[in-house]
Amino acid sequence: MNLLPLTPKTIIMMLKRITSIALSVLFAVSFTVTSFANIEGGGGKESSSGTAKVTANVPQFIVLHYYSNLTLNFETPTSEALAEGDNTMSVSWEGKTAGDELTTASLMDAKNLELDGGTTTVTMPNVWAVRGFSRSGTARVSVTIPSGGDVLKLDESEISMSNVKVNDGKSSDATIITNLGGIAKSSATFGGIELDLDFTNTKRSGSHIGGQYTITASAI
Repeated sequence: MNLLPLTPKTIIMMLKRITSIALSVLFAVSFTVTSFANIEGGGGKESSSGTAKVTANVPQFIVLHYYSNLTLNFETPTSEALAEGDNTMSVSWEGKTAGDELTTASLMDAKNLELDGGTTTVTMPNVWAVRGFSRSGTARVSVTIPSGGDVLKLDESEISMSNVKVNDGKSSDATIITNLGGIAKSSATFGGIELDLDFTNTKRSGSHIGGQYTITASAI
């Protein structure tokens, strides 16, 4: 190995070579660190997102509220003495009389007592309620009288029950279609019952029992 003599020119050449090598090493190190920094920093800024669809299958069902026993306490009418006016009769010596007599047509009306042919229509508001869900958002509500449920009896005294209807404030019939407001009690639909009571064969005071009606609510 031949060594160059240490002249000023030689020393300058050696310093240039050392400087060149040092710059090369520094550039390489700087590039490597920058590359690592870019890789690490870039991964932290990436994100992914997705959208999930939610489906809720609501069942169809009805909740029916009703009174299982209803007692109708009719008010006691005021007792009255109705003066039917004056009447003059002819009397024979045998004691027989002739003249005007009281008849059904001539009787005066008693206050708050007269019925149309012995029948009165009873309206009972808010004696049933429905709530729930249906495909149409409505329910069919109907009422029927079961066999034997059309007569209320007290021994030989009877009250006949007929023409039963349901109503919701908008419709009144044996069967109606009413709105369902949902399952919350605050959204329930309330309704009443109408029925005719015939007192033609009623002879006695007291509790006449045996009347029945069946109410049915169906989701539609």
